[in-house]
Amino acid sequence: MNPTPLSQLGRTLPAALFAAILSVAAPQARAAEYPAMLDWSGRVTLTLPVSGVLQSVAARAGQSVKKGELLANLDSGLFKSGVAEARADMDRLSQEQADATRDLERVSELYARTVASTTELDAARLRHARASSGLAAAQARVERARQLLADSELRAPFDALVLQRHAEPGLVITSQCKPAAVLSVARSDQLLARTRLDAAQARALKLGDAAEVVLAENSLKSQVSAISASPDHHYEIEVTIPRIAGMLPGDSVMLRLY
Repeated sequence: MNPTPLSQLGRTLPAALFAAILSVAAPQARAAEYPAMLDWSGRVTLTLPVSGVLQSVAARAGQSVKKGELLANLDSGLFKSGVAEARADMDRLSQEQADATRDLERVSELYARTVASTTELDAARLRHARASSGLAAAQARVERARQLLADSELRAPFDALVLQRHAEPGLVITSQCKPAAVLSVARSDQLLARTRLDAAQARALKLGDAAEVVLAENSLKSQVSAISASPDHHYEIEVTIPRIAGMLPGDSVMLRLY
């Protein structure tokens, strides 16, 4: 028995019911299947932005780490000394600024009583402005020293899986040149399904289109997350999916695009 064509159903069924059938059937009719391969999501090589001697590398290849977890750090002695020096300078300038404030208040009061001259008032104002400017600069130096200390520690940028360990303690990191790689990580909660299409296949695709990734008994619904053009006029399609047991980068999957 041949199935009834949709065109005939449209003449025999109520309009609302026919529209509901079309809404279910249409995405399935538009689905196109392409072979794809799983890859890491968010893969990045981590380095340290400041120079120093690598003191420790806590992470190992294959280890899962949480966002913010310490992975490696430089010898922090020099950076801690920088923070202490900047704080001492800030404390001194804070005292000078407080003294200049008191002096300005005193001279302003005397000027209001016509005891101090305009020249004395201007001098007190200038001293106060210089002291305030110096204190602001010292506070900025403290923040910079603290940031350098923080940058001497390498922390996980997100919940990640450590893919490779490139460095060992004792390595000299030079930030002025291309800094040495310390670790390579990828997101621990996501994978990418990638396929390569020609212009005709990719023409109707857009970001956010419905997609489905199928591997054996696993079927994960998602959306098109990236469409990258290559110099040879092909297009790499990426679909982001949750990382679940039984799926690993390098697995061949079927990608359904709607």
